[in-house]
Amino acid sequence: MSTTPAQTGHAPQPAPAELGPAEIGVGMRLSVHPHTDRFVEVILGALDDVDAAGLTEGLTIETDDVSTYVGATVAPGEQRLASYLAALVTAASRRSAGGHVVAHVLLSRGCPGEASCDLTTTRLPGAAPVVLVPGELPAVAQWSLYPLLDGDGGAGAHMSHIEEAIATARRDGVAVAPRHYATRLAGDLSQVVATAVDAWARVGATVPHVVTHLTLSVGSPTPVQEER
Repeated sequence: MSTTPAQTGHAPQPAPAELGPAEIGVGMRLSVHPHTDRFVEVILGALDDVDAAGLTEGLTIETDDVSTYVGATVAPGEQRLASYLAALVTAASRRSAGGHVVAHVLLSRGCPGEASCDLTTTRLPGAAPVVLVPGELPAVAQWSLYPLLDGDGGAGAHMSHIEEAIATARRDGVAVAPRHYATRLAGDLSQVVATAVDAWARVGATVPHVVTHLTLSVGSPTPVQEER
């Protein structure tokens, strides 16, 4: 004879609630450095361009004397951050007439980090694929991914996430090469940004806190290095 939850006295437990981007802390800090005497005009103009394009919706943006904080308040937060970053660097490149522009980016997703949350009663949000339309602006980047795991994975467990992210970048057609303390990515700016942000987001769907460092360079006067 079968029994129902009510007959056994054990009510079914509700599924854990999924956290939103603002609750878990999905955001980035970025600094844009146009290599021109007109850097103030270029930076402020690029910020205005991205705002005028409507790419600030669902984002909290705060600029100080060091960098700009961009926090996602609604889903898909990772997609919004990637779109904003690619558009800002593109606008800075355009306003500097294709000159050398560098962007330093720190992305963070999860808690404890920007936010504190109890993952025994809530669950990590999933991550939709991050996709950007190619913009035909060649870029190179140095990229580091840091899954901040808690204990039970064993020594070196974080490397499986990093190796999978690098393999995915290769499958996506992004040129990948090892560098000291980083991985070099090369391709269209939108493709490079989407690859790094997408990998960070996918790891964040299973790891409570994950961080990525990304240094982007467009229009560099340094000759392109051959991949090894």
